[in-house]
This record gives sequence, C-alpha cells and structure tokens, in this order.
Amino acid sequence: MPTENPKGVDAISPKTVDGATAGEGGPAGALLRKMFSFPVLMGALLVGCAVVGSRYNLPDPDLWWSAAVGKQILATHTLPTFDLHSFTAPGAPWMAYEWLGEVVIGAAAKLAGLRGMTALLYLLTAIFMALFYGYATLVSGKSKAALIPCAVALPILKVFFTVRPQLIGYILLLLTLIFLERFRQGKQKSLWVLPPLFVIWLNTHGSFVFGLTVLGIYWASGLIEFEAGGIIGRRWTDGQRRHLEIVFLLCVLALLVSPYGTRQAAYPLQMAFFEPVNVSHINEWKSLTFEFWQTKLLLGMVLVFWLAQIPLRERFRLESVALLLLATYACFVHRRFIPFLLLIMVPLLAKLIARWAADYNPSIDHFVINAVLVFSIAAGLILTLPSRKDLEDNVADRYPVKAIEYLNQHPLPGPTLNEYGWGGYLIYSPDYHRRVFVDGRADFYEYAGVLADYFDITEVKPDTLFLLRKYNIQSCLIPQDAPLGTMLAALPGWKEVYKDKLAAIYVRQPAKGNNSRGLQQGPAGRAGA
Repeated sequence: MPTENPKGVDAISPKTVDGATAGEGGPAGALLRKMFSFPVLMGALLVGCAVVGSRYNLPDPDLWWSAAVGKQILATHTLPTFDLHSFTAPGAPWMAYEWLGEVVIGAAAKLAGLRGMTALLYLLTAIFMALFYGYATLVSGKSKAALIPCAVALPILKVFFTVRPQLIGYILLLLTLIFLERFRQGKQKSLWVLPPLFVIWLNTHGSFVFGLTVLGIYWASGLIEFEAGGIIGRRWTDGQRRHLEIVFLLCVLALLVSPYGTRQAAYPLQMAFFEPVNVSHINEWKSLTFEFWQTKLLLGMVLVFWLAQIPLRERFRLESVALLLLATYACFVHRRFIPFLLLIMVPLLAKLIARWAADYNPSIDHFVINAVLVFSIAAGLILTLPSRKDLEDNVADRYPVKAIEYLNQHPLPGPTLNEYGWGGYLIYSPDYHRRVFVDGRADFYEYAGVLADYFDITEVKPDTLFLLRKYNIQSCLIPQDAPLGTMLAALPGWKEVYKDKLAAIYVRQPAKGNNSRGLQQGPAGRAGA
C-alpha cells in the first residue's frame, strides 16, 4: 500500500511501491519477479504503443541537418565554429550547441542510414516512455494508476517522438524529476547523479534550463512550512537543504564543461530574448491552439485535473503545484513545451486515480506469462522495423527527392532559393550539390539577417522581388502550392520547369541577348553559392 510520509502528502514509503516490499525471496528470484511482473508488462505495452506510434516520425525537418553535423563531427573530430552549408551567410560564426546529441544521431546515420536512425528513434522513444511510466508510478505509488493517464497522454506525446536532441533532453529531464522524487522520499544519495547528468545535458540540448529550474523550485519550496487549502509546504531539514544547495551549485558548475565555453550555457537566454523572428514564425514556438484534437485532449486533461480538486480535495506539495503552473504557462505560450506539461501533470493525475486503483498483488501474478508477452512485444517491435524501401518512400512523400533527381539530370542556374523545411534534407542529401538558402538552424539565420528576408520572400511581401535580386536568386525549389510559386508563374522573367505533387522548380529567364546560364559554383564544391 502507498503510505504518506510523516509530513503527510505527495510521497510514498521508500520501501513500498504498489504493495510489494523489497527483499522478498532470494535475490535472483526477486529480480526476475520484478523484471517480469504485471507492472512491467503494462509498461512494455505502453512502450510498444509509443514505438508503433512513432514508426513513421523519422523525417523531421531538423533531423537531417543534425545528422549531417553529427557525421561531420565524427569524420573531422572537430566541432564546427562557422557555417559550411549556406550561400546566404557562408563562413559566418555558428556553434553546434547540441553537438553531443547530433553526434549520437550522426553515428546512427553513419552506421545504418535511415534504418539506423529509425532504430535510434525506437530506442529513445522506448526509454522516454518507460521512464515516464516509472515516474508516474513513483509519484502515485500504484502502477495501475500510472497506466491510465500515461495511456491518455500517449497520442499527444507521439507527435514529439522524433530523432532530435530535444527528445534526449526530455529523457534527461525525466531522470532529474525521478532523482528528486527519490530524494524527497528519503533516498539522499540519488541527487549525486545530477551534476554529471547536467554535463551531458548541457552539450545535448538547451532544455537543461528546465532541469535547473526544477532544482531551484524544489529547494525554494522547502524553505517555508505552511498549509493553505490543498497546497502544503514542508521545510527541508538542515541536512536536506544543504545537500540540495551543494548539488545545485555543482550542477551550475557543470555548465562550464563545454568545448564552446560559457557561450553554450548562455544560449537558451540568447534564444529567449534575441530571436523574435524565429519565435514568431516557426510553428513549434507559436502559442498553443486548439485546431487539432490532440491539443483539445490536452486541454481536457488540464480541466479534469483542476476540476477534480473540488470534490477530491487532494493535497499536493508546493513544489508540485509550482512546477505544474510553470509548465502550463510554458506550454500555452510555446506549443513545443507540451511534453514538459505532461511530464509534470500526468504523475499528479496518477496520484488522484491511485485512491481507486487496486494494489499490485505479486502472489497472484503470472510471471511466466508476463515474460512471454514482454518478449513477444520486444520481438514484434524489432520485426516491424520498417524496411529501407518503406523509409525511403516515406521520405519521398515529404521531401523533394524527385525534384533533386531532376536537378541532377538538368543542370539549372544557381543560387537556388529553397523551402525552409527542406533545407536540412538538402544538406544531408548526397545528391544535392548546392549550398542552401536556409535550413532548420533558425537561430543562425536570424543573426545573419537571412531569416526575416526568407519569410518576406516566401510570404510575398512588397520587397519580395528586391530580395530575390539581393541574393541573386536564379532558381527556386519550393512547394508546388506555395504563394511564391503563384507569383513567379505570373512574372514574365520566370518559368516553371518542373512540378510534381510535392515540389516545383522555377528558373529566372535570361534577359534577351544574355545567354549566360551556367551554374555558379560555391565553396566546398556546392553549386549555387
């Protein structure tokens, strides 16, 4: 049975989870029973559903340039300090602030191409979902209570299961929350894992800021003791407070362990305050809207949680409420933080459900059947790994594969304007031999002054023609239904030379008497620079 700590709220006994006490039977038998218990089977089912849901999430626009940068680092054993891929800002300073995550992605791509990156997607998704379910179980004390909100959240989360350093960042955030929960339940040594974890986190993704924020909220919430309605503040003991302060200081010092120095730790602040074009135009940075059923489901979960407090009068620790309010604000202001809200809210929903969920009873469990089912799920996921052809077809449905083939067969003048979402793929593709106008590194292009110009061009602003001349654009590789294409098709100086169901290519026509249509060759052998 989950029990409350001496302070009375939001905790379970450190020796008791789901009614099973530690140390029953021999060590080997106890380990096997834990490995193939019914709670583990439920976790395996969640993991299986998550992996299946992510199966065709591979072609994320940011995947491609991350993989290209990772392969470059592995090949040269050096980190990039300037741009090698664009003709709009060639040689401009650029820092691969997610370099460790990009190396992981690049290694998977180098090892087995699309299938390697898909296997990495499966692995990261499985780790995330297993930790998510485990954290909800740890907070609520009952695995059956954790299963329900985790399953409800899965259709929302699956959109974020992509091969990006961001997913690794959320895995590290989950680990931080788990270690802090264990610390709150009396396992003092748990927090010593956090400083080395922050070294990895800093070099993988900028979400380490959330980790520091969570640590700070835990520390500050234990400085006062009060009870107001269902919110309870419990003061840390002197030993606990000092322990948190030492670990927090070490985590801050860990942010200095970077090949780029302090610039890497400062990047999230730079992103927050000095990239208005990025934040206002890139979809994942826009505020939450409710045109999709997944966001309506998220809103329903938020409303259910808060309305349930009226009849249930559940008590929560101050740090839990503070984190929930922060995560709700972050999510509604920027939709990319939806996972952050779910990581905080789902375990609290599980805690509400725990009052009705039955305890896990090991004495009636069927461990052999559980083991067979767990192995069957694992084997099924391995066997259903998409074939290379399936993955290539999926990529071709989203990226201009056929248009690139046309460019190779029919050399056209450059420089070439490309669609923002395709830029990363063009960098990654060995068949595209031109530098790009823009790609998913929005921060870099904003500082170079290119991003705002790109959006003015593609949104057909009054300065569109001026900007096309400014960058000497001779051809455009854009979606076949893009507004820019409609404008170019109506201009006498442009001609559509290629079109398929996804992409179109427009070429500037030479003025009369000018027969120069040769490719302009850029640095590093990429045409169109």
